[in-house]
Amino acid sequence: MISLQNIYETLAELKERLDLKLSHPYLARFLSSPVVDEDKLLLFYAILDEAPVTEEEKKNYTVTAMLVQIALDTHDKVSTSVHVEKGQFFKRQLTVLAGDYYSGLYYALLAEMNDVRMVRTLATAIKEINEHKIRLYEASNMDIEEAVKSMIVIETALCQHLSDHFGIDLWKAVSRKFLSYKRLSAEKMKMVSGSSLMMKKYSSEKGPFQDVETIRTDLIKRCNFYFDEAVSLVERSLESSHTMKQALLGRLENMRFHEDTLSTKLAEEGF
Repeated sequence: MISLQNIYETLAELKERLDLKLSHPYLARFLSSPVVDEDKLLLFYAILDEAPVTEEEKKNYTVTAMLVQIALDTHDKVSTSVHVEKGQFFKRQLTVLAGDYYSGLYYALLAEMNDVRMVRTLATAIKEINEHKIRLYEASNMDIEEAVKSMIVIETALCQHLSDHFGIDLWKAVSRKFLSYKRLSAEKMKMVSGSSLMMKKYSSEKGPFQDVETIRTDLIKRCNFYFDEAVSLVERSLESSHTMKQALLGRLENMRFHEDTLSTKLAEEGF
């Protein structure tokens, strides 16, 4: 039976492959290295491990999906400020180009695999993600329910479409619950630094105003709901894959620990 050590060794190998793909001397001079979302890497690996393809194809598809995620994350870092200094303007342009470069890497890898169908699958996911990003950042009359829905689509669409591509319903459900909790937990933690999107969107007179306590209470309820749902689904659905169940539950508990630590800090600060 596969062990946690085996899983982490495979993930380490996949990260090495990603580092080789992402390495570019010019970008490295001016930009920090892209961050690999290890939770998504684990989920991509879990989905592909169930797919009816060779071991090498599983690894290539996992790297491909992660390249798409990194390209999307890189474009999210692009500043939208109107007034920027010359050096920052250069960095903004280079960040856009870096995201485009990472996108090109995943196209090139799929071209090598001669898999046009997967190109269409990932393009559909990217389109859906970008549509919901536009809704989330531009819509002035969007209520909290709609905002949360868009956040979850943005966070989960790649896993959802990858699961659909191979007809793997179990991982479609698990990845949705897991990543929904991850996204809302992160939003809750951003409240401390004042970088929470929901705080900016709904505690401003410019939009559908909500007081801070209402937003905080709503986020806490949603985090609790998705955490319980994710843990329950992982425990029920992965009985035949005890090691993967251990890995996912461990990550969920780790996220919850940081969230609880933050909640204690907020309480101490009277927030």
